[in-house]
Amino acid sequence: MCGIIGIFTREAGLSAESVAAAMAVLRPRGPDGSGVWCSPDGRAVLGHTRLAVVDPDGSAQPLGDEPSRTRLVANGEFYDYRRIRTELAETGHPCRTRGDSEIALRLYLRDGHRALRKLRGEFAFALWDGRRKELFAARDRFGVKPLYYAEQGGRLYLASEIKALLACGLAARWDLAAYAAHLQMALPPDRTLFDGIRQVPPGCYLLAGGGGVTVHRYWDLDYPTTAELTAVEHESSTALSGHLARVRSGLDEAVRLRTIADVPLACHLSGGVDSSAMVASAADHREVTTFTVAFADTALDESPVAARTAARLGVPNHRIELTPADFAENLVATIRAGEMVQENAHGVARYLHSAAISASGFKAALAGEGGDELFAGYPQFQQDLALSRSPKARDRARTGYRKLAAFGAPPHLRSVLDRLGFLPSWLTQRHFAVLAPSRSLLRPEFAEVLAGTDACTPLLDQSRHQLDGRAPLHQSLYLFAKSWLPNYILGAERLDAAHGVEVRLPFFDHHLFATARTAPLSWYTRAGTTKYVLRAAVHDRLPGEVRAGDKRGFFAPPLVRDDGLLAVVREMCAGPALRDNPVYHPAAVRRLLDELLARPADQRAGSERLVQLVVATSVLTAEFGMTVGGVTG
Repeated sequence: MCGIIGIFTREAGLSAESVAAAMAVLRPRGPDGSGVWCSPDGRAVLGHTRLAVVDPDGSAQPLGDEPSRTRLVANGEFYDYRRIRTELAETGHPCRTRGDSEIALRLYLRDGHRALRKLRGEFAFALWDGRRKELFAARDRFGVKPLYYAEQGGRLYLASEIKALLACGLAARWDLAAYAAHLQMALPPDRTLFDGIRQVPPGCYLLAGGGGVTVHRYWDLDYPTTAELTAVEHESSTALSGHLARVRSGLDEAVRLRTIADVPLACHLSGGVDSSAMVASAADHREVTTFTVAFADTALDESPVAARTAARLGVPNHRIELTPADFAENLVATIRAGEMVQENAHGVARYLHSAAISASGFKAALAGEGGDELFAGYPQFQQDLALSRSPKARDRARTGYRKLAAFGAPPHLRSVLDRLGFLPSWLTQRHFAVLAPSRSLLRPEFAEVLAGTDACTPLLDQSRHQLDGRAPLHQSLYLFAKSWLPNYILGAERLDAAHGVEVRLPFFDHHLFATARTAPLSWYTRAGTTKYVLRAAVHDRLPGEVRAGDKRGFFAPPLVRDDGLLAVVREMCAGPALRDNPVYHPAAVRRLLDELLARPADQRAGSERLVQLVVATSVLTAEFGMTVGGVTG
């Protein structure tokens, strides 16, 4: 995990000083070294701040190849790099360093843009091709690593963080249409909350040269059609056992490749199946140390289970106890680091989790995110699985759709229902838990923007080939992965980066996905057991209490249940942060907070997301001095 910054212009005039301010902003991501390179013609400049995890004594960036006049800066990790280095040497393209990043440079020199097919990992990189006078930048398949870009004054800017782009002189303005899309569904995969600042979507690359700036897709999730699933379902009884073996082997390989580092390795460990399976596999390959967040709220505290799991696996476990005061003190810093809104308190918990890992001397860690997306573990996905398999469930759902339509379903939900014939459960839940309750708090100007926004139709139009002919579960999983996942769950990357910690995610391995995706629907849940494939594949590695435990997401205690935290929010909302917030009406917000404070603490949780959204948008407005910008889709 490092920081990268790049600027390209078709005119001359760039120098190392052009990225000096951005480099300073990116320093927390890469405290171990830095480097800047400017092309002789002044048309491109690349900067890099380094977190030295592989080949710490070498592999300084930018990496270059003098004969081709090519330079590269990379963030993240390229896995299986040792095998690829050998292959490159055998084909006449030997690497000169012992690190992983150089393989991207050498593969590009050999294969051009097709090099992306060979790269495996969590990465974002930018490469200047001096022969073609072209900037080539790419982001990993699942969007684990960020890559932001903007065009201004005839220049293209790209960076690992929005703050770095702002340091280059770009204005901080709200993209209100993007926030409206967030309330409806999620940020569009190519947008941010900042007007004019975009993302290279997951699985895509950007080209900038004489022909302008273009973005192209090199990979996409591709679930089997219902016909293909039916064919597998009718195979012999040994098909399931073979699939379990392949999943186990695929997970082991994904974990093993991510344990390769020249620094000590930490692991996130909760009380759940995903992190426990990941730690069990990692401990087979090298020495690891686990870290677990703990809360005073025993209903949400998984640390006792995690401690017993760590003891069974024979690995050290560090308990990180968080208090309401910790959340109050770090709320603003978390939102600033993440550059996006938080909807519950676990963003602060993640921020402090990484701070503790860093304070213990670790730069690299493994985490278990992705298991629920691969194996349909969330309750909403289980509902979509039922729709895929049960005519009765589909009939009940249609009754619910008719009721929703009678109450005036918004256009974005109608477009999904018209196109797919059903509504993904996570999208319906978002409507009732976030969008509908938000309406009473909105400023009239933003309410108009929201009314004119349809976040779903563009994604549906772009995804026809991946949605047509698929089961409802796979349609739901696909839309979730293309919208909510990279913008929120993987937004934790910025929180880890603030403390100089690189977190590796074995479940987001495209080879493992290629194996897991082939499971027939009947294998996802068996005998009432969710994530059956994963549990069965690693059952001998897990303690009984973890193996049999129900799915429970990682949730921190709700902010709204603590009077002290609510008082902090109330004070925050009495000042200019809320006054300048372009989304939420100050008087309506203060009424909500007063009502919450008058209620018993155990009756406030339903308003947690609303309060978090108000706080996050207010903090972003104040911290970045954001003014009102874009309102169009």
